[in-house]
Amino acid sequence: MTAPRPAPEAAVVTEAAVVTEAAVVTEPAADAAGRPVPDPRTARLARTLLDHSLDVRSGETVLIRSTGPAGEPLVRELYARCLSRGALPSVYIHLADEDDLVLGATRDRRLHRRADPMLVHLYETADAVVRIEAEENPFALRERPPGDQEARQESRFSLIHQQLRRLAAGTLRRCTTHYPTDGYARQAGLTTAAYTDLVHRVMLTDTEDPVRAWRHVRARQQRIADRLAGAEDLHVLGGDVDLRMSLRGRPVDNCCGRENLPDGELCLAPLEDSVRGWVRASGPGYLHDTEVRDLQVWFEGGRVVRWECSSGAQQVAAALAVDDAAGRIGEIGFGLNDRVGRPVGYSLVDTKAAGRMSVSLGQAAPRPAVPTTHPSTGLSRWTCDREHGHGRR
Repeated sequence: MTAPRPAPEAAVVTEAAVVTEAAVVTEPAADAAGRPVPDPRTARLARTLLDHSLDVRSGETVLIRSTGPAGEPLVRELYARCLSRGALPSVYIHLADEDDLVLGATRDRRLHRRADPMLVHLYETADAVVRIEAEENPFALRERPPGDQEARQESRFSLIHQQLRRLAAGTLRRCTTHYPTDGYARQAGLTTAAYTDLVHRVMLTDTEDPVRAWRHVRARQQRIADRLAGAEDLHVLGGDVDLRMSLRGRPVDNCCGRENLPDGELCLAPLEDSVRGWVRASGPGYLHDTEVRDLQVWFEGGRVVRWECSSGAQQVAAALAVDDAAGRIGEIGFGLNDRVGRPVGYSLVDTKAAGRMSVSLGQAAPRPAVPTTHPSTGLSRWTCDREHGHGRR
């Protein structure tokens, strides 16, 4: 975020590319007989999740949840590795296009909003949760009416509430990760092979020792986090953003593969009434599978006071009206991962790109020094790019 030299009490992020350079490993596609071999990068990802992200120990219960059957290769690696260290894994794999299946099978809204009781129980009893985003059709609900989309979102809210409550109490560890599929590749405009290479590059699983690489990232990013922490006046200025806020008494989260993978950003929760200014999503985004274009939001006293967009207005209005928290900034992220490159239309990757800022409305992760924000359907993870004019939800 480029800005004039601030007053001594202000803080401005000036560094971006902090992800370590590491030796890249070339992966074989087939064995000597021409048979396909398991991708060793998937095994490295499983080890990184268990050793770095979640620190899974013997005797702990681990929920391995995949949003689609395509994530099975990673599920299998995680399952075997949990057992080999004496942990107790449980597996929950969603059906392909499960949301669309539910909406097509019944018009009963109670069933649309229902979370599987088995999944609710697993979230309540697990010591650690790995959630694998592995959908073959990421926008399966795009053609469904907004009411249908909202109902299926509500089916997830009980799990979100559970997770936030247990995270705040310190009784749960979790990490959301990504498994590349044909659907995500099509969305990004890449071949599946090229998209898979990009995902592993961003997650550092194309290196010999991703755990060591992420520890290096943590050390590098901490130097920037220390400069930002507790800033009385943080001014973020760029082509798509002019926001001022206070971080007085608030920590800055060094996001280095613990709760999300891919990762590589700093996340902060400003004082709720201190945010003022405006931000523009520098590209189209999706809210519950509805495309929203040219979204611009203005803040005063920490609340949304005005907004406009050229498409998706009905969805934006509904999201901001859900509850009192939906119109407030819950979290701001500064992307620092210089391995991302161009946007791919998927927030778990795009928000980590070096030089990009993401703004989450109505949702913030629990922190010891920060009140937990209600996990509403606010406009989560809208991004702006100060240089390149790209953005995604």
